[in-house]
Amino acid sequence: MIPAIFMANRGGIPRVESTGVVVGTESVVFNFRTLNYPRSPFNGLVLVRLNQPIPTGTTATLPIIFNSQAVTTYNGEPLTVADVAGTGVYLFYYDSASATLQLIG
Repeated sequence: MIPAIFMANRGGIPRVESTGVVVGTESVVFNFRTLNYPRSPFNGLVLVRLNQPIPTGTTATLPIIFNSQAVTTYNGEPLTVADVAGTGVYLFYYDSASATLQLIG
């Protein structure tokens, strides 16, 4: 039996760029321009360019949030300051059905 196949990134790989970063007491929030996503479900790869560094001295265990979207790593663990090496391009997987945004790597 052939397993179910889900087509991802039919229209290409979207790329978004951060416009700011805010460090709070409970999280670090990267801000992005509001995007006009298609109304259809999306499941696939997303390139995220982080343009701003997380300020030096920020607690390494603070979770990272993109706008209001939680970001995870493997096993559903929150992405934290310690997981972000600096500015640059990161590869993520997004599944709109489960609202999962996971760093790949």
